[in-house]
Amino acid sequence: MAQKPPSIYLDSSIPSAYYNDKDQERQWVTQRAWHERLTSFHLKISNVTIRELNATTNKRKKRKLLALVKGLDMLMLTPACIELANEYLRVVTMTKNDAFHTAIATLYECDILLSWNFTHMVNYNNQQKINGINLLHAYRPITIISPYEL
Repeated sequence: MAQKPPSIYLDSSIPSAYYNDKDQERQWVTQRAWHERLTSFHLKISNVTIRELNATTNKRKKRKLLALVKGLDMLMLTPACIELANEYLRVVTMTKNDAFHTAIATLYECDILLSWNFTHMVNYNNQQKINGINLLHAYRPITIISPYEL
């Protein structure tokens, strides 16, 4: 029996970086990861990711962003995700949407959460707090990394 590929949940910073020509290094790393590394993973996004991408004011860029993630597995923000996100927010300094992304990735048992958000997510101290909460609830620890680490 073939082993299924590891799953990666993408927050909105990943597709956004793909088209962000204001940070060319991040764009290059993202595009390279997208075409060379991410092909061996099962990619997932959520309705939160789509909502954030839809907030893009440049209509041409918004169309490109949505086309990039079209066809990826869509995970939904559930009441259980909101409850876990609220627990994260009591302990971890992060935005509500960052907490939603993390809770979705955790509850849907994604292997990795991929993000460019070094302030709130790709951050050792916050990851320790998040995984402490996950362990209290018998959820798997989540690995949160940037495309540099793929």
